[in-house]
Amino acid sequence: MVEIKEFCALHYNIDKLKKQGLSLSEVICPPYDVISSELQHKLLKQKYNFVNLELPRAVKGKSKYISAKQKLVSWKRNKIVVKDSIPAIYLLQENFFYPPLPLDKNTSVKSSVKQYTRTGLFCIVKLDPEYKTILPHEHTKPKPVEDRLELIKTLKVQTSAVFCLVPDKDKKFLNWIQKIVSQLKPIVIFKDSANTEHKIYKLVSKEKIDTIKKFFKNKKLIIADGHHRYKTALLYHKYLLDQKKTKSSQIELLNSQYFMAYICSLSDDGLLILPTHRAVAGKFIEDSIHQYFDLHDWDGKELVKLVLYHKGEFKVMRIKHKLKLNLPPLIKDTPSVILNETVLKNVPKEQIFYHYDMKETISWADKYQGYAFLLEPISKEVFQQAVLNSYIFPPKTTYFYPKIMAGELFFDFS
Repeated sequence: MVEIKEFCALHYNIDKLKKQGLSLSEVICPPYDVISSELQHKLLKQKYNFVNLELPRAVKGKSKYISAKQKLVSWKRNKIVVKDSIPAIYLLQENFFYPPLPLDKNTSVKSSVKQYTRTGLFCIVKLDPEYKTILPHEHTKPKPVEDRLELIKTLKVQTSAVFCLVPDKDKKFLNWIQKIVSQLKPIVIFKDSANTEHKIYKLVSKEKIDTIKKFFKNKKLIIADGHHRYKTALLYHKYLLDQKKTKSSQIELLNSQYFMAYICSLSDDGLLILPTHRAVAGKFIEDSIHQYFDLHDWDGKELVKLVLYHKGEFKVMRIKHKLKLNLPPLIKDTPSVILNETVLKNVPKEQIFYHYDMKETISWADKYQGYAFLLEPISKEVFQQAVLNSYIFPPKTTYFYPKIMAGELFFDFS
């Protein structure tokens, strides 16, 4: 059983931002795990940017968490950030292009570019420590969890949502929230730096919220993005349970039974699952490639599962006929799984370059005289069935586009 609830969100005060000559698009940021050091440096220079809370400047010890807390206290005191007084479920509709278009309106639209709309909702969800109704598709690593836990303990705020998907074969959930959106006026509309239009709506109708709650009672959620954020939420609740129960901590303890999620229908046509390509530097992997794969010329048009790029040449990778991989039938043709069980099996993960953009991956391979592995995306059907059957994919099998931006809404435990 998945239990969801409305909540009083923390968010930026749009009127205050306007007085400062700012828009919401200038203060939100991507989730911490896709912010490069260069982007972090740039965003930290922008006034009131949420990166100050989502990914504070790295310094020795715990001072970066204290700095983030000071920023949050200051923003609250000056009403740059405010908290809603009435609990609500918040809906987000995003209109975007893929491949993304620049903000320059004079740029001609190429025929390969398509426009999409994705609709989902923000709510809080009851924790499931046993992962019976909230299902992962990747493992977590200790270091990011330690960092997120220290941040949440200091701020007492969940800064960014866990991106969850709900199986929705008959599109009941999708059609329902699209209907709600059509009946409401957005509380804010803006375009981000990737030219994605965001429309945020607030739902306070008890009748409609109760209908949504009933829908989820016999459902399961799949974590798309935010495995480390979810693990952090579990550890944070355990941490509070281990503390002395003072009166001031009771609200925080009760709220910590929940985490903030963005939930989207798996049947939404605007839910794009992109592949994450891989690249490895140097020649040490060459023998392994020929051990497992036959290479054939590629014309760039034929749809194939795996392509190898090296020094300007593209080759189709086909697993050798005599080779038998011991893989479950459902995922035996998944490119990331095949690579993980063959040429990348003994390559340390920190030596692998991952990127959803093919050009970026090829560029990295050229820079380090390495090999790029270009992957076909996994289908929604295979992804859903594999996760529902408890299969854990290799790291970076999926890239859900666009990412849920941090700073639109955040969850205050105190």
